[in-house]
Amino acid sequence: MPASGLDLSPEFRASATEQRERLLEQWRAARSRYDEHSQLAAAAAREAERVAHAVRELGEILGVEDQLSIVELSDDLRGERLREVAAAVLWRNFKAGDVVHYQQWLELVVRDGHRIGGKDPKATFLTQVARIASVESAGKRSGLYRLIAATA
Repeated sequence: MPASGLDLSPEFRASATEQRERLLEQWRAARSRYDEHSQLAAAAAREAERVAHAVRELGEILGVEDQLSIVELSDDLRGERLREVAAAVLWRNFKAGDVVHYQQWLELVVRDGHRIGGKDPKATFLTQVARIASVESAGKRSGLYRLIAATA
C-alpha cells in the first residue's frame, strides 16, 4: 500500500501524476515571473533612491534645501547619504522579500569601505535605515529588516 495509506487505481494514479506535473510547471512559471518582477522592483527602488539623491543635491545647490549635505563635511556616513549607501549595499546583496539582520547589513556596509558617523555608529545606522522607503522592519525589536518592492 502507498505511503498515503490509500489504494489508488492505476487510472487515478496516472491522472493525478499528470495533473501534478501540470501544476509543477505552473508553479515554475509563476516563480520565474516572481523572480523577474522582484528584480525589476529592486531596480526601480534603486533608481528612485538615485533620483531622490539628485533632487536633494540640486536643491542644495539652488539653496532650497535646509542644509548642506553632511558628505561635504566628513567622510563618515550619516543622514541621507547613509540611507543611500545602506540601501544600495542591501539591494546589491539581497532581493525583495529577503530578510536581513541589521548587524549583517551594517557589516556589509563597513566591508564595502564605509564608516558610520556619530557617537554610537550602530545607533546611527539603525536610526537611518529605519527611514529607507524600500525597507521595513520584520518584527518588533528583532533587528530584522525586509526588502520591499517599490510602490507606484
